[in-house]
Amino acid sequence: MRNRTHGPIRGPFEERSSSGTVFHLPEETGGEGSDSSRAGGMRVGKVYRLVAVALALSVALVPGMFMNDDGPWNQAENDLTMPSAEGAVPTGPASDASKAVTTDMRSWTVAVYWDADNNLESITDAMVSLWLDSLTDRTDVAMSIYIDRLYGPANVSTVTEDGWTEALALGEVNSSDPDTLSSFIEFTVTEPTLAAENYILILQDHGLGYLGTLCDESEPVKAWMSIDGIRSAMLDAADSTGEKVDIVALDACCMSTVEVAYELRDTASYLVSSELTVPFDGLNYLALLSGLSEDPGISPTDLACKMVDDYGDWYSAPLGTYPTLYPYMQDFGTLSAVDLTKMPALGDAIAAFTEAVLPKDGSLVTPLNIATNHNFVFKWENNMCVGFNADLMGMFAELATTVRDTHPGVAALCDDIVDAAQDAIVKNWASWRFHGTPTGISIFTPPGVGIYDVYWDGLCRVYDQLGLDFVDDTRWDEVLMSYYLANKCAGV
Repeated sequence: MRNRTHGPIRGPFEERSSSGTVFHLPEETGGEGSDSSRAGGMRVGKVYRLVAVALALSVALVPGMFMNDDGPWNQAENDLTMPSAEGAVPTGPASDASKAVTTDMRSWTVAVYWDADNNLESITDAMVSLWLDSLTDRTDVAMSIYIDRLYGPANVSTVTEDGWTEALALGEVNSSDPDTLSSFIEFTVTEPTLAAENYILILQDHGLGYLGTLCDESEPVKAWMSIDGIRSAMLDAADSTGEKVDIVALDACCMSTVEVAYELRDTASYLVSSELTVPFDGLNYLALLSGLSEDPGISPTDLACKMVDDYGDWYSAPLGTYPTLYPYMQDFGTLSAVDLTKMPALGDAIAAFTEAVLPKDGSLVTPLNIATNHNFVFKWENNMCVGFNADLMGMFAELATTVRDTHPGVAALCDDIVDAAQDAIVKNWASWRFHGTPTGISIFTPPGVGIYDVYWDGLCRVYDQLGLDFVDDTRWDEVLMSYYLANKCAGV
């Protein structure tokens, strides 16, 4: 749901300085206030972290050994900015105990890429407090938190048994740059104090579906990270470290689309995201962190499914049940967990359908458009006219029923798409108010060329010019051109 010119991002985070400073929030101190070519080497990350431990020990013994004074990811010893709630008090240099390097492996590390360099600045402090209150087991579970505020520099901090520690003071960076995200992931999976068996990466900000997410309003021209940019950031980090995250959660509006899921198919095991608008509270962080504290041994599959259930609990509970930011009066929400390893099969099924209906068959135009209109998800949300997506299973199931007698071959291909989607969606929650329409994944189905050629909020991104693998592999853009884009918009 939910831009300044800076120097270029020049690579991954440098190793932490051995003189890092530990910060504690007032609540804690008592104060007032997969491609096969990539998949084979992923477990090498465990060995990589042992090497990282040795490096960290070297840094501790010889301060500054690996520091590059010109590097944007370095942390100056006396140049730290607390990224969390106002009133936080620094406690001074870290004790020797807090600097101790351990080879113990945690069960989970939760990595949050909190891009608040926009109007989400206002909710950041409340969310940080919620995280710290909810994460009670900091031995088995840790957090790595990137925060970029609208009116302040970016920081990377950790939450462990040593409390809140600012690991890196980054200054002004572009949160919509894939290199920034890649550097954060690399830091998280190689930092010895965060070493874990499992990682979840949460990307929080505004979302525009296939157009992208992670908006940085401090840039001279409002910047967004493309979906292809997210993919490249995650794969670059995986190539560099030998470690992939287990779950990627997109805490942003309208991100559960087939275009997004297919693009991220080899970046993680599971994708958690919503077909519709995400309220300001976002994911159920309370249940995520308290649940991990109670059951740190939970598997990635079960955690992804639990996140969906917890989201439904948060937004359908009676007012006052949870500490929500706003008094939500309706539970018009959705969330799904998708097995990303099943996305290639879904892409193949859609490509087979495309092959069968091209060139254009005039007798399919009406049934295809009716099935689309009956399954538009944007009927329940207003997201700046970029939500022209139809629920994928609903649309192809209805089309199959409609053309079963007249086009049995096409109907069978629609069935294949539905089956592949059902196989990929491991969990879905949608408000009862939707009467079962959102089933977990949507697909772009614009009614006119004016929506296909999106220009909004600094974006000028044509659907087939975004580098989306789904478009290249399925030719869905050709189906749109042949069957949907009949309505010319004024001035286009």
